[in-house]
Amino acid sequence: MGLVQVKGLMFHAFHGCHPSEKEVGGRFEVDIDVTVDLKKSAYTDNLADTVDYVVLMDIASAEMKKRRDLIETVAQDIAEAVKAHYPLSGLIEVTIKKHAAPVIYDLNYVAVKAVV
Repeated sequence: MGLVQVKGLMFHAFHGCHPSEKEVGGRFEVDIDVTVDLKKSAYTDNLADTVDYVVLMDIASAEMKKRRDLIETVAQDIAEAVKAHYPLSGLIEVTIKKHAAPVIYDLNYVAVKAVV
């Protein structure tokens, strides 16, 4: 088995429960890890035999455009969309990091991880 990863994919999106988040939006970072058998693609050198990381980015981009209150929902929807596109993949992990969350604490980000 192997792992196809997308790390640090950045978006400006409108996820959150606070009115300001819905109006102004915020900065979000998406990481995607897809477990997949890489043996065939390693021998064939054919993109059709693996998980295309550009497709992963396209899926994340489409889901990030949908406004939601919870980043938990966004992460789960991305993971499920990846699984639907690549049903033979193994474990899929999607992490959503919300930078500059509207809280009184000094932090880099808050995050959730969905695992499918």
